[in-house]
Amino acid sequence: MDASKKAREVLEAEGWNLRVLDRPLAYPETRPLTKGRVRGTLYGVAIGDALGAPNEGKRPGWIKEPTRRLRPHHKHPAGTVTDDTELTLALAESLLERGGLDPEDLARRFVERGRRMVGGGRATRAALERLAAGVPWWRAGTPSAGNGAAMRAAPAGLFFEDAREARAVALVQGLLTHRDRSALAGAIVNALLVGALARGAPPDPGRLLPWLKGAILDLEVPLKSRRRPSWRYTLAEALDLVADFIGKPEEAFRLFGTGAFVLETLPSALALFFSYPEEPESALLTAAGNGFDSDTLASLVGGWLGAHLGDRGLRSRTPSDWWEVSVKEEIEQLSKLAR
Repeated sequence: MDASKKAREVLEAEGWNLRVLDRPLAYPETRPLTKGRVRGTLYGVAIGDALGAPNEGKRPGWIKEPTRRLRPHHKHPAGTVTDDTELTLALAESLLERGGLDPEDLARRFVERGRRMVGGGRATRAALERLAAGVPWWRAGTPSAGNGAAMRAAPAGLFFEDAREARAVALVQGLLTHRDRSALAGAIVNALLVGALARGAPPDPGRLLPWLKGAILDLEVPLKSRRRPSWRYTLAEALDLVADFIGKPEEAFRLFGTGAFVLETLPSALALFFSYPEEPESALLTAAGNGFDSDTLASLVGGWLGAHLGDRGLRSRTPSDWWEVSVKEEIEQLSKLAR
């Protein structure tokens, strides 16, 4: 059975509304994808991840040294990436080498990466243990609205010309570790924004935010805010608020948060990206220096910046030493495989 059909069968039996996936969806622009946009996206993910990793889990007031460069973390050298990048690259490898989504192959790659990757949230780690033990990919996911499904979804947007197919792939790849509606909505938003920007859509929030909302509308059920217990909302509803914080992303951080919860980090990352789409150094330093889930915040923003600017544009506007990430050879190889 096709992976998307299998996922749909299982989730609809649990009461999920997946009619969302039947709605028409097309990228705002359809320029040919270039290797420069692929390389820029993957480097952006890795650079943001490596910059933000030393501050992960810290409160902003605990951060004594301003983030300006790559630094060692978790007893690893400067430039070492974490699970955000490792699982993004695993998805890219599987999609390119298998010629499409093969969940069994992807599960194997996730498990292999999991044995050596730095970091990894509890939900992801628990799901990888189940996959390693032989639990079917459509049953392994943890019921968690963490960031793990969203943070690695960029390749789904890069490698599928059909936006509807990219949406379905983003959802299914997320299901391997996260069995939560908002977690998978976050994966769809990340993938589609990467896909739109990489195909030439300008970073226009007035156009892109409603388009992204339409792609996930009615998929979720409201979740309680961890910062304001009386507030229940969905990611789709949060997208309506993001435009209010363009030019003032720190206010978005205070409203939504930036912790390991997709309803916090994704809206905050969007506010930051749309504030500085032509200023990647400012955007990445703001994300990496924020603390909490700073590696995911910065890797999401970095992926969007790279998709928008391409590798040349991103490289020309960021310090050269930021590009010395631990996976640069792997990114170069994957970029060569891309069409």
